[in-house]
Amino acid sequence: MKIAGIILLILGILSTLGAIIGAAKGHSASFGGLAFVVLGAFLLSRANKKKEEEEKKRKWAEGNSNETE
Repeated sequence: MKIAGIILLILGILSTLGAIIGAAKGHSASFGGLAFVVLGAFLLSRANKKKEEEEKKRKWAEGNSNETE
């Protein structure tokens, strides 16, 4: 999920940058790349949150196993 988020974020930034340059030159521009930026940022955020949750779960499991011994 993290790799997909990074790829979508980069593609979205490049697409948005191209749209801004195109709009500055007077061409019609589509800012659909912003959707990829948002989706990529969401996937990165979710991947980091999931990693934190797994770390908390692992620490909790280690804490419980130490108490039962």
